[in-house]
Amino acid sequence: MPIIGSDENEFSEALANELIQRYNWESGMFYDTTYKNEPSWLVSTSAFNRWFELIQENLELNLGRRLAHAAADSEELRLDLMARPTGFFKLNKKSILQINEDWRLRGLGSLKVPSKSSKLEKLDLEVHGRLQSSFSSGLANAAWEWAVKKRHRFRWEDGGRDIALVHLELDDIEIAKPKKINFEWFIDSDNDVEHIQKNPLSKPFELSFGGWELMGERHVILYRDFILRLIENITTYASECSKPSINIDWSIFKLKENEMKVWDAIAKSSSELFREGEELFMVAEPENWVGATQAELAEHGLGSIFSSKGIDNNGGVELSFSRLFHPAIVTGVLMGCWSRSEGRNAKASWIENDGVRCLKISSKSEIAPS
Repeated sequence: MPIIGSDENEFSEALANELIQRYNWESGMFYDTTYKNEPSWLVSTSAFNRWFELIQENLELNLGRRLAHAAADSEELRLDLMARPTGFFKLNKKSILQINEDWRLRGLGSLKVPSKSSKLEKLDLEVHGRLQSSFSSGLANAAWEWAVKKRHRFRWEDGGRDIALVHLELDDIEIAKPKKINFEWFIDSDNDVEHIQKNPLSKPFELSFGGWELMGERHVILYRDFILRLIENITTYASECSKPSINIDWSIFKLKENEMKVWDAIAKSSSELFREGEELFMVAEPENWVGATQAELAEHGLGSIFSSKGIDNNGGVELSFSRLFHPAIVTGVLMGCWSRSEGRNAKASWIENDGVRCLKISSKSEIAPS
C-alpha cells in the first residue's frame, strides 16, 4: 500500500511544468528531451526495489554490485553529454549543484559532499533519498568522477533511513568510457496511440531531499540505457543459474542461453510484481486490451498497444505495439494482466507478422473444448 504523505491540493504546479516539459509523453513512452530523447521508465521506488528483489530471488543471485556498476556506467554516459559549469571559482560546488538539479527532476534524491573535498584521496559522500544503496552509490561515484575528472573505487553502506554512504578512494587506473548499448529487438511503429488519461506527471508533490511523489507514492525516472546495462551485467553472471519457471518463447529475438534466463527472470519478476499489487484488471473483449493496458504500460512509459485481436475461445490475444520500452518487462506485466483477467496462468510468445513484432498470450494449460 502507498504511504500517503501528500495532499492532491498541495501539488507543485511549477514542478509539474518542469517535468512535463522535460519528459515528452508520446504513445505511451516518456522521452527525456535533455538526453537525446532517451526512453524513460516512470516507476515508484517501492515497485523498483521489489522488482529488483524478485529478480535476485528468481535467479538466486546477489546482484547488488551488478546494479551499482550499471548505474555508474549509465550515469557516466549521461553526464558526458551535460555541459560543465564555467568560470574560475568553486567549479566543483557548481558541478554538484548542477547534478542535484538534474537528479531532482529524475526523483533520485540529492548528493551531499563534504567541504574542501576535491583534493582528498579518500572521502565519504551521502545520497539523501536513496533508492537501493548500491544503485545510488553508483550514481554518486559517476557524479563525483565527472566533477573532479578523476577515477575512484567505491563501496557503500546504508547510512540510516533513506541515506546511502558512499566511500570513495582515488584510483589511477585507466578505464574506457562506457558506450551506448545498441539493440535490434524492436522498431517503433508508425501507429501512434492517443492517451486516455491526463499526463501522469501533472500533479507531483515535491519532497525536501530531491524527490517527488505521485498519488502519495515516491516515483523516479529510470533510463532504458540503465536497464540495458543492468541486463548485460546480470547476463555475465547467469551461466550457473537455473531457468526461471515461466513459459515464454523469445526465439525471434535470437537471444543466447544466458540472455534468455535473464529475460525470463525479468518477465517473471514483472508479472509477480503486478500480481502482488492486487490491481483490478478486467477485459471483456479482445479489442479492449488497447485501452485497458494504458494504466499499466503507457502511464509508466513502458509503451502502448495499437491493436489487439483474439486468437482462441479462452481469452488468448495477439497484441501489436506502437512503442515498447523493453520486451521482458512488458511481457511480464501483460502476462500478469492476462492472469488477473482470466484467472489462469499464462504463456507467451513473440511472433513477427509482415515485419511487425507481436506478443501472443494464452492459457498455459490446455483447456478442453466445451
